[in-house]
Amino acid sequence: MSETPSTGLSGAIGDILKKLIEPLAEELGQDILEYKRQRRENVGKIILNAGKKGGDKFDSPGRVPLKVFKTVINEGSYADDVVAAEYFGGVLASSRTEEGRDDRGDRLAKLTSNLSVYQIRSHYLIYSTISELFSNSGNSFDTYGNGEKMWLFMSYQDYANAMEFTQQERDNHQILGHIFHGLSTDGLIRDGWRFDAQEALETNFFGVPSDGIICAPTPLGVELFLWAFGHSDKELNFLLTDDFSSEIEGIPQSVPNAVPIQRKDFQVIGFTPEDGSKG
Repeated sequence: MSETPSTGLSGAIGDILKKLIEPLAEELGQDILEYKRQRRENVGKIILNAGKKGGDKFDSPGRVPLKVFKTVINEGSYADDVVAAEYFGGVLASSRTEEGRDDRGDRLAKLTSNLSVYQIRSHYLIYSTISELFSNSGNSFDTYGNGEKMWLFMSYQDYANAMEFTQQERDNHQILGHIFHGLSTDGLIRDGWRFDAQEALETNFFGVPSDGIICAPTPLGVELFLWAFGHSDKELNFLLTDDFSSEIEGIPQSVPNAVPIQRKDFQVIGFTPEDGSKG
Protein backbone atom coordinates (compact mmCIF):
# COMPACT_ATOMS: atom_id res chain seq x y z
CA MET A 1 0.00 0.00 0.00
CA SER A 2 1.57 3.25 -1.08
CA GLU A 3 1.85 6.31 1.18
CA THR A 4 -0.48 9.22 0.61
CA PRO A 5 1.27 12.49 -0.26
CA SER A 6 0.45 13.97 3.13
CA THR A 7 1.83 10.95 4.99
CA GLY A 8 5.00 11.03 2.97
CA LEU A 9 5.42 14.76 3.57
CA SER A 10 4.88 14.36 7.33
CA GLY A 11 7.43 11.59 7.45
CA ALA A 12 9.98 13.66 5.55
CA ILE A 13 9.46 16.64 7.86
CA GLY A 14 9.80 14.40 10.88
CA ASP A 15 13.06 12.96 9.62
CA ILE A 16 14.49 16.41 8.95
CA LEU A 17 13.40 17.76 12.35
CA LYS A 18 14.96 14.75 14.04
CA LYS A 19 18.25 15.48 12.32
CA LEU A 20 17.97 19.19 13.15
CA ILE A 21 17.03 19.11 16.83
CA GLU A 22 17.71 15.60 18.17
CA PRO A 23 21.10 16.58 19.63
CA LEU A 24 19.51 19.68 21.17
CA ALA A 25 16.59 17.64 22.50
CA GLU A 26 18.98 15.23 24.18
CA GLU A 27 20.88 18.14 25.71
CA LEU A 28 17.67 19.78 26.90
CA GLY A 29 16.56 16.49 28.37
CA GLN A 30 19.76 16.28 30.43
CA ASP A 31 19.29 19.89 31.54
CA ILE A 32 15.74 19.14 32.67
CA LEU A 33 16.92 16.12 34.65
CA GLU A 34 19.62 18.23 36.30
CA TYR A 35 17.08 20.97 37.01
CA LYS A 36 14.76 18.48 38.70
CA ARG A 37 17.68 17.07 40.70
CA GLN A 38 18.62 20.52 41.97
CA ARG A 39 15.02 21.22 43.00
CA ARG A 40 14.87 17.93 44.92
CA GLU A 41 18.11 18.81 46.68
CA ASN A 42 16.77 22.23 47.62
CA VAL A 43 13.62 20.65 49.08
CA GLY A 44 15.79 18.19 51.00
CA LYS A 45 17.76 21.05 52.57
CA ILE A 46 14.54 22.80 53.58
CA ILE A 47 13.12 19.69 55.23
CA LEU A 48 16.38 19.01 57.09
CA ASN A 49 16.37 22.61 58.33
CA ALA A 50 12.76 22.22 59.44
CA GLY A 51 13.67 19.09 61.38
CA LYS A 52 16.59 20.83 63.04
CA LYS A 53 14.48 23.79 64.09
CA GLY A 54 11.49 21.70 65.13
CA GLY A 55 13.62 19.59 67.45
CA ASP A 56 11.75 17.98 70.33
CA LYS A 57 8.52 19.71 69.28
CA PHE A 58 8.23 17.17 66.48
CA ASP A 59 7.84 14.38 69.05
CA SER A 60 4.38 15.68 69.95
CA PRO A 61 1.30 15.32 67.69
CA GLY A 62 0.88 17.98 65.02
CA ARG A 63 0.96 18.78 61.34
CA VAL A 64 1.60 21.60 58.88
CA PRO A 65 -1.38 23.01 56.93
CA LEU A 66 -1.28 21.76 53.35
CA LYS A 67 -1.54 25.35 52.14
CA VAL A 68 1.74 26.21 53.87
CA PHE A 69 3.44 22.96 52.89
CA LYS A 70 2.59 23.50 49.21
CA THR A 71 3.93 27.06 49.18
CA VAL A 72 7.15 26.21 51.03
CA ILE A 73 7.94 23.20 48.84
CA ASN A 74 6.95 24.79 45.54
CA GLU A 75 8.64 28.14 46.15
CA GLY A 76 11.55 26.81 48.18
CA SER A 77 12.51 24.22 45.57
CA TYR A 78 13.79 27.07 43.38
CA ALA A 79 15.92 28.61 46.16
CA ASP A 80 19.60 27.67 45.96
CA ASP A 81 20.78 30.15 48.59
CA VAL A 82 21.68 28.75 52.02
CA VAL A 83 19.91 31.58 53.89
CA ALA A 84 16.74 31.06 51.86
CA ALA A 85 16.81 27.34 52.75
CA GLU A 86 17.09 28.29 56.42
CA TYR A 87 14.14 30.68 56.16
CA PHE A 88 11.90 28.22 54.31
CA GLY A 89 12.83 25.45 56.73
CA GLY A 90 12.09 27.68 59.70
CA VAL A 91 8.71 28.72 58.32
CA LEU A 92 7.87 25.05 57.71
CA ALA A 93 8.85 24.05 61.25
CA SER A 94 7.06 27.07 62.73
CA SER A 95 3.84 26.14 60.93
CA ARG A 96 3.49 22.74 62.62
CA THR A 97 0.79 22.88 65.29
CA GLU A 98 -1.43 20.33 67.00
CA GLU A 99 -4.55 21.57 65.21
CA GLY A 100 -2.80 22.11 61.87
CA ARG A 101 -4.84 25.25 61.36
CA ASP A 102 -2.25 28.02 61.66
CA ASP A 103 -1.51 29.00 58.06
CA ARG A 104 0.28 32.30 58.73
CA GLY A 105 3.39 30.67 57.31
CA ASP A 106 1.87 30.72 53.83
CA ARG A 107 2.17 34.49 53.66
CA LEU A 108 5.66 34.47 55.17
CA ALA A 109 6.82 31.77 52.75
CA LYS A 110 5.54 33.85 49.82
CA LEU A 111 7.26 36.92 51.27
CA THR A 112 10.50 34.94 51.52
CA SER A 113 10.12 33.73 47.94
CA ASN A 114 9.75 37.32 46.70
CA LEU A 115 13.08 38.38 48.24
CA SER A 116 16.22 38.32 46.14
CA VAL A 117 19.37 36.61 47.40
CA TYR A 118 20.73 40.05 48.32
CA GLN A 119 17.59 41.06 50.21
CA ILE A 120 17.23 37.88 52.23
CA ARG A 121 20.92 37.91 53.20
CA SER A 122 20.60 41.56 54.22
CA HIS A 123 17.44 40.84 56.23
CA TYR A 124 19.31 38.13 58.07
CA LEU A 125 22.31 40.34 58.81
CA ILE A 126 20.22 43.35 59.87
CA TYR A 127 18.03 41.44 62.32
CA SER A 128 20.81 39.25 63.65
CA THR A 129 22.84 42.41 64.30
CA ILE A 130 19.84 44.10 65.97
CA SER A 131 19.41 41.05 68.18
CA GLU A 132 23.05 41.26 69.18
CA LEU A 133 23.20 45.05 69.74
CA PHE A 134 19.89 45.52 71.55
CA SER A 135 19.71 42.31 73.57
CA ASN A 136 18.54 43.04 77.14
CA SER A 137 18.45 46.76 76.32
CA GLY A 138 14.99 47.35 77.74
CA ASN A 139 13.58 48.10 74.30
CA SER A 140 10.36 46.45 73.22
CA PHE A 141 8.53 45.84 69.98
CA ASP A 142 5.26 45.84 71.92
CA THR A 143 5.52 49.41 73.19
CA TYR A 144 4.37 52.19 70.88
CA GLY A 145 7.30 53.93 69.23
CA ASN A 146 10.04 51.78 70.74
CA GLY A 147 11.00 50.40 67.35
CA GLU A 148 12.15 53.93 66.56
CA LYS A 149 14.74 53.56 69.31
CA MET A 150 16.51 50.72 67.51
CA TRP A 151 18.15 52.49 64.61
CA LEU A 152 21.26 50.73 63.37
CA PHE A 153 24.39 52.12 61.71
CA MET A 154 26.69 50.01 59.50
CA SER A 155 29.69 51.17 57.51
CA TYR A 156 29.42 50.15 53.87
CA GLN A 157 32.75 48.31 54.02
CA ASP A 158 31.71 46.18 57.02
CA TYR A 159 28.28 45.52 55.50
CA ALA A 160 29.77 44.54 52.13
CA ASN A 161 32.24 42.20 53.84
CA ALA A 162 29.44 40.52 55.82
CA MET A 163 27.43 40.18 52.60
CA GLU A 164 30.52 38.60 51.02
CA PHE A 165 30.18 40.84 47.98
CA THR A 166 32.50 40.26 45.05
CA GLN A 167 34.30 43.26 43.61
CA GLN A 168 31.81 43.34 40.76
CA GLU A 169 28.93 43.49 43.25
CA ARG A 170 30.66 46.23 45.23
CA ASP A 171 31.04 48.27 42.05
CA ASN A 172 27.37 47.84 41.05
CA HIS A 173 25.68 50.86 42.61
CA GLN A 174 22.17 49.58 41.86
CA ILE A 175 22.46 46.63 44.23
CA LEU A 176 22.39 48.66 47.43
CA GLY A 177 19.28 50.55 46.35
CA HIS A 178 17.62 47.31 45.23
CA ILE A 179 18.21 45.77 48.66
CA PHE A 180 17.04 48.57 50.91
CA HIS A 181 14.27 49.95 48.70
CA GLY A 182 12.90 46.42 48.43
CA LEU A 183 13.08 45.64 52.15
CA SER A 184 11.40 48.95 52.94
CA THR A 185 8.67 48.48 50.33
CA ASP A 186 7.90 45.02 51.74
CA GLY A 187 7.67 46.44 55.27
CA LEU A 188 10.74 44.56 56.50
CA ILE A 189 12.66 47.68 57.55
CA ARG A 190 11.35 51.13 58.50
CA ASP A 191 10.95 53.99 56.11
CA GLY A 192 13.75 56.50 56.52
CA TRP A 193 16.69 54.17 55.86
CA ARG A 194 19.60 55.90 54.15
CA PHE A 195 23.14 55.40 52.92
CA ASP A 196 24.96 58.67 52.98
CA ALA A 197 27.97 60.68 54.14
CA GLN A 198 28.51 61.13 57.88
CA GLU A 199 27.72 64.84 57.73
CA ALA A 200 24.38 64.23 56.05
CA LEU A 201 23.40 61.46 58.46
CA GLU A 202 24.33 63.62 61.46
CA THR A 203 21.64 66.08 60.42
CA ASN A 204 19.03 63.73 61.82
CA PHE A 205 20.91 61.28 64.06
CA PHE A 206 23.23 61.27 67.08
CA GLY A 207 26.14 58.85 67.27
CA VAL A 208 26.94 58.41 63.57
CA PRO A 209 30.63 57.41 63.44
CA SER A 210 31.31 57.66 59.68
CA ASP A 211 29.77 57.41 56.22
CA GLY A 212 27.46 54.43 55.99
CA ILE A 213 24.02 52.85 56.09
CA ILE A 214 21.23 53.35 58.63
CA CYS A 215 18.03 51.35 59.06
CA ALA A 216 15.58 50.22 61.75
CA PRO A 217 13.37 47.16 62.36
CA THR A 218 9.65 46.67 61.87
CA PRO A 219 7.26 44.20 63.56
CA LEU A 220 6.85 42.32 60.25
CA GLY A 221 10.61 42.11 59.84
CA VAL A 222 10.93 40.68 63.35
CA GLU A 223 8.05 38.25 62.76
CA LEU A 224 9.68 36.84 59.62
CA PHE A 225 13.01 36.52 61.40
CA LEU A 226 11.53 34.63 64.35
CA TRP A 227 9.63 32.28 62.05
CA ALA A 228 12.82 31.68 60.07
CA PHE A 229 14.33 30.20 63.22
CA GLY A 230 11.32 28.20 64.35
CA HIS A 231 9.82 30.63 66.88
CA SER A 232 6.29 31.33 65.71
CA ASP A 233 5.05 30.78 69.27
CA LYS A 234 7.22 33.49 70.85
CA GLU A 235 6.48 37.19 71.35
CA LEU A 236 8.43 39.61 69.18
CA ASN A 237 10.63 40.64 72.11
CA PHE A 238 12.13 37.14 72.16
CA LEU A 239 14.51 38.51 69.52
CA LEU A 240 16.06 40.72 72.23
CA THR A 241 16.77 37.93 74.75
CA ASP A 242 19.81 35.77 75.37
CA ASP A 243 17.76 32.68 74.53
CA PHE A 244 17.44 33.65 70.87
CA SER A 245 20.07 32.36 68.45
CA SER A 246 20.31 33.01 64.72
CA GLU A 247 23.50 31.20 63.81
CA ILE A 248 23.77 29.81 60.27
CA GLU A 249 26.82 27.68 59.63
CA GLY A 250 29.27 29.28 57.23
CA ILE A 251 27.48 32.66 57.17
CA PRO A 252 28.63 35.83 59.02
CA GLN A 253 26.20 36.23 61.91
CA SER A 254 26.26 40.01 62.14
CA VAL A 255 27.80 43.14 60.64
CA PRO A 256 31.06 43.96 62.46
CA ASN A 257 31.39 47.35 64.17
CA ALA A 258 27.68 48.15 63.76
CA VAL A 259 26.41 50.58 66.41
CA PRO A 260 23.05 51.86 67.64
CA ILE A 261 22.24 55.46 66.79
CA GLN A 262 19.50 57.82 67.97
CA ARG A 263 17.12 60.02 66.01
CA LYS A 264 17.36 63.68 67.01
CA ASP A 265 13.70 64.43 66.38
CA PHE A 266 12.25 61.27 67.97
CA GLN A 267 9.27 61.75 70.22
CA VAL A 268 6.22 59.65 70.88
CA ILE A 269 3.22 61.93 70.56
CA GLY A 270 0.70 61.39 73.35
CA PHE A 271 3.11 59.42 75.54
CA THR A 272 4.86 60.62 78.66
CA PRO A 273 8.64 60.06 78.92
CA GLU A 274 8.46 58.93 82.56
CA ASP A 275 6.70 55.60 82.11
CA GLY A 276 5.77 55.34 78.44
CA SER A 277 2.07 55.34 79.27
CA LYS A 278 -0.43 57.11 77.09
CA GLY A 279 -1.33 60.58 78.20
